Amino acid sequence: MKTTQAKLNKEQKSASKGHEMILVPHFKTGCTDDDYNKFLLIESNRLIRPNKISKLKVEIERKDLTHENEIKVIINEDGRLVVVEGQHRFVTCMEMSLPVYYRFSDMDIDDIGALNSVQDAWSLTDSLHSYCSRDKHDYKILAGFKKQYSYPISTLIGILSGRNDKSMLQEFKRGEFKVTQRLDVVHDILGKVYEFKRFNDRVYRNRTFLSVYIDLLTHPEFEHTVLIHKVEQIPTRFVNCTKVNDYLRMIEDIYNYNNRSPIKLW
Repeated sequence: MKTTQAKLNKEQKSASKGHEMILVPHFKTGCTDDDYNKFLLIESNRLIRPNKISKLKVEIERKDLTHENEIKVIINEDGRLVVVEGQHRFVTCMEMSLPVYYRFSDMDIDDIGALNSVQDAWSLTDSLHSYCSRDKHDYKILAGFKKQYSYPISTLIGILSGRNDKSMLQEFKRGEFKVTQRLDVVHDILGKVYEFKRFNDRVYRNRTFLSVYIDLLTHPEFEHTVLIHKVEQIPTRFVNCTKVNDYLRMIEDIYNYNNRSPIKLW
């Protein structure tokens, strides 16, 4: 596609008077397989979401503005156009047999996550997928725990990093996540918590319960096997709570059932 001078109407000329005009070359493909095959999606980019594709199709059918929102590409060693921004738009245009509007970018692969995290915020799943695809060891460890244990990624990030602060998740999205805890210890903790699944799946999955129980395992008088035995005796008392103190009260009540020497947990 040849670059052309921007055409402005009178109102646009008046509104932009005194401003520098910058012409950024952008291009338009045809609608053939050969055209689409010139592009390459990055494996470490966020996963393609079918529901987002469906929403984009509805918007394009309502009013096609793809020419105003071109995708950004870079050129790889094979001469293919690598999509660094706008992969959902690209897939939508391809599925609808529409031309693809694109322009070249100064970005590189390392910029993708950082840019999208402040634009269309990546989920933790997006970030985990991206860094695992790039073979980051700590992220692959977390992925293994996520596959084995049914906890939110944010919960596992906290357990494996030994942290619980506001910057923890942002650092995770930037690729700075580090596993600082012994994996055998984490497996032991999560394995013990998993034993409660048969009594109440909702409690077992609760992030607050997990946090409370991790602390209880360090209590000098508390024994995991004792609590499991007591819950087996009175499972109806093992109920979901919302607050830390409520969980402590519930666990203490069960633990001290028929106990001649009750202990205090809170």
